[in-house]
Amino acid sequence: MPRKATESRSSPSNRSVERALLILRAFRPGVASLGNAELVELTGLPRSTISRLTQTLVENGFLQYELQRGTYRLGPPLLSLAHALRLESEILKLAQPLMREIAEGHKINVGLAVADQTDMVYLESVRKNRSGLFRHVTSGSRVPIEITSLGQAYLSTLSGTALETLLEQLKPRHPKNWKQVRAAIAAARKAVHSRGVCQASWQAGITSIALPLGLEDQPPYVFNISFASQDFTAGQIDSELTPLLEGLLQKVREQLAQVRSLEDLS
Repeated sequence: MPRKATESRSSPSNRSVERALLILRAFRPGVASLGNAELVELTGLPRSTISRLTQTLVENGFLQYELQRGTYRLGPPLLSLAHALRLESEILKLAQPLMREIAEGHKINVGLAVADQTDMVYLESVRKNRSGLFRHVTSGSRVPIEITSLGQAYLSTLSGTALETLLEQLKPRHPKNWKQVRAAIAAARKAVHSRGVCQASWQAGITSIALPLGLEDQPPYVFNISFASQDFTAGQIDSELTPLLEGLLQKVREQLAQVRSLEDLS
């Protein structure tokens, strides 16, 4: 769910942009068509603001209006922007062949995601699970930060106000068991700092380990390896899969450094 509108110190023009983006964020996989009332509920914006901004988004092609239903859908320009992101992502270009090699060679799933508000968004997912355990994950798929290894690895990179602010935004998702979720986050942060990776099983039968790329000049990229829980013992996770994941990140860092060196010479 997109973060609802809050008081902002932005200028009026900037607030309009922020609110328009909030409307676009309301559309997710499985939520392809939304009316004004639903957008009001999801964004917390006044109905008059929704009406004004959706009209502007329709006029510019970012939303399409369905007259018979009185609802909106995302427009083609957004797909074009997503395609441009994938084609021009330096990290993705370097990581894709390495991820595919590991996934195919070891019959495991390898993913790359980046944080976006309270979710992690997959940039790439190579699915080669040896047990045939299927979960539909593609580029653009979103998973919650607080209960996944991807998200918990990302949380290990935060501290102070940034961490506490995000945790407060995540807390309403778990009104009954936030104490346990918070404890799991703390354990995962400790695991990343001590063992190098964190581990989670947020869906039955699937285990995942994750590690942040950790480059200060890059967005908060996180890589993960996921697999059917019965396929690997705890010892194998430590001795086989963890080194694979660490090696993947090291190769990405080295290749990125080489690219930067060549750019400096040119």
